Amino acid sequence: MKGQEQKDSAAPMGTSPAMECRAEFIFYARNQSRKLGSVEVLGDYTCDFRRPDWAHRWTDWNSGRNQYLNLFLCAKHARELGLL
Repeated sequence: MKGQEQKDSAAPMGTSPAMECRAEFIFYARNQSRKLGSVEVLGDYTCDFRRPDWAHRWTDWNSGRNQYLNLFLCAKHARELGLL
């Protein structure tokens, strides 16, 4: 019974931010220089903007330092970053 109470109290009220923000597009680092755009996500993935290491991922992707880094972003965050 105590475990059930802990689960209930740990659950946030409403929807969590991670669940609200789902990836809709994949932006490939290799396509960045060729301006090929994005690809629509076919699976259920969380938007990378919500990741704790987001600032580092964005810096690496935007500078082109990591050619194998792909960004999974929702439309809202992709627009804010100027990718759409």
